[in-house]
Amino acid sequence: MTPLPHLRQIGRELFVESLAVYWGLLKIMVPVMVLVEAGTRIGLVEMLSDLCEPVMAFVGLPAETAIVLATNLVVGLYAAGAVLVSIQGDVSLTIGNMTVLAGMMLFAHALPVEVTIVKKAGCSLLVSLLTRLGAAFLYGWLLHLIYRGMDGFNEPATILIAAGTDNGDGSWISWIQSSAIGLFWIYWVLLFLIVFLRILKETGVTDFLTRMLTPVLRLIGIGPNAAPLAMVGILLGLSFGGALILREIQKAGLNPKSIFLSMVFMGFCHSLIEDTLIAIAFGGHWSGVFVGRIVVAILLILPISYCILKMPDRIFHSLLFKANKDIPDQKTEK
Repeated sequence: MTPLPHLRQIGRELFVESLAVYWGLLKIMVPVMVLVEAGTRIGLVEMLSDLCEPVMAFVGLPAETAIVLATNLVVGLYAAGAVLVSIQGDVSLTIGNMTVLAGMMLFAHALPVEVTIVKKAGCSLLVSLLTRLGAAFLYGWLLHLIYRGMDGFNEPATILIAAGTDNGDGSWISWIQSSAIGLFWIYWVLLFLIVFLRILKETGVTDFLTRMLTPVLRLIGIGPNAAPLAMVGILLGLSFGGALILREIQKAGLNPKSIFLSMVFMGFCHSLIEDTLIAIAFGGHWSGVFVGRIVVAILLILPISYCILKMPDRIFHSLLFKANKDIPDQKTEK
């Protein structure tokens, strides 16, 4: 196949994929946006903001961002983006604010779906929830302290997904018009993400990152069989990595402690490529949503890994790991 037809075929594939993904997102985002706007007009969002103000103040965020964080925890990043579009005209957000918020969102999002995957692998659902929520608020607090101490990132955030939107005259018609503009720009952000991920894959960057980071996973107690699978989750998402690990569990090829550590670490640090780009589109700074996230995830997993590897198997299995009875004994990995 000559280069030009090949490029055309790739272009068609990316266009079809982007439309399919975008349509799926619209089915999530539009209802969320309508509910948030309705809640704002009748005062529910303001009530939630008042209730959550002490919690958000702990990480230096405006109370209004509580609805964004709550949506992110339950539904996920894209739905949170829809809420962010809805409220961005009513609250002033700095780069520091958005880096703190986006950093917290990356540590803990779509928890009902993602902790279910973790539970299927045998790991404690409660531990998964506590570690991810704890990591999110710890990271938000640390970033807040750093930015306050250096008095930096005080410039207004550029929220790409809200480009071209404004509040208009406050009517529903005006809201629909501004929201439609926001959704229009979200498609192009999404298309960029899909194209960028394809470029990384085709140029071998994804494979290179996998080879580079796999030894790091082994050093923190994730065994050689689990490390490459966990790496898929770290780069592309917990659903991808979790599915591969679940499949490997069926083959009885993974040690339970490797499974547990893989799942905990993927909870802290997964989908480094796509989610990072989304966080930057939300207005977060790359240093906080990428570099800082990786550093803190490693610092958090090190003491957890030490404790798990030293923990007697009896205690580990009674408190933290409940293997599926239908899965063969999982002790082949060294």
